[in-house]
Amino acid sequence: MNYDIIEATSFEEVLSEIEENSKYKRLPPKEKNWMTVPEMGNLLGLKKTGRYWLVQKNYFECREIAGQMRVNIASFEKWYANQVKYHKVNGEEPGKNLKKWSYSISEVAKMLGISETTVYDLIRRDGIKTVTVDYWIRIPKKSFQEWYEKQSKYRTQKDREKDKELEGATITMPEMARLLGIPRRQVYEILKNSKYSHFFETIEIAEKKRITKESFQKFLDGQDHYKLDPANDYEELSMEQNFSLANYRRKKLAKTGDRSKNGNLGYLTFDEAAFLAKVSRGMIYKWIDDGKFSSVKIGYISRVKRDEFEAWLKERERKGN
Repeated sequence: MNYDIIEATSFEEVLSEIEENSKYKRLPPKEKNWMTVPEMGNLLGLKKTGRYWLVQKNYFECREIAGQMRVNIASFEKWYANQVKYHKVNGEEPGKNLKKWSYSISEVAKMLGISETTVYDLIRRDGIKTVTVDYWIRIPKKSFQEWYEKQSKYRTQKDREKDKELEGATITMPEMARLLGIPRRQVYEILKNSKYSHFFETIEIAEKKRITKESFQKFLDGQDHYKLDPANDYEELSMEQNFSLANYRRKKLAKTGDRSKNGNLGYLTFDEAAFLAKVSRGMIYKWIDDGKFSSVKIGYISRVKRDEFEAWLKERERKGN
């Protein structure tokens, strides 16, 4: 048996017990409740004038202790979490609590994809409630939500994506007019007519009423008076799900009378690709030369492979280019 190990262990235990029970043992430092004005100034990177200006504004509790002005740390941190003007030189960002219940003007502008000037105009026009914190106007989240739910023109990015999906399943009144080959005013007459109104389901997107494609099809199937415009008669055009592209092709067909000037479900003309991308025909040539997507030759006519182009275009839009 190794007695040296036992003796060493016993010694360590005895020493630990003595230190634990000693009235002279070092106590943990007490939590600091107050700091000096210079300490507070150093936290915020302020010079003497700026430090005492803050003290005089009574934003946080200050008290004279032992002849020296002191700042209550808890009240200082509470103030710091509810303002955004002053930043600690090293430490957490300001306004932690303020950001929990309110938005800045720039945050609302970014959410809605509009300018800050437009946000100020909406505040004045729609009476959105605001608060002023250290001369900065902020919008309480509750107030913003109440306003947001009462309108549909301005949308967050998340809701814009939802709206885009809904737009794909709906048509506008002008689109319905073009599909039927009738004046727009006649569309409104159809929608009000009790003979046809029960067919239609409408939804509002960005403060504009739109007709669901499903209900429009029910209308077409449920009566004999109104039919699609003759320009819609050939099979592939009637199968086209992109209404904007379909209308573009109808106009082209009405102008040329030649179906070969249009693309189809699998291929796009260069003009159609330019229309979908909202660029010039020349840009389509440049993108092909740059290898963004390919073109194929069908007989004497060049076409863009539609699924490849739309996949590239979707990725380009996702990246914000």
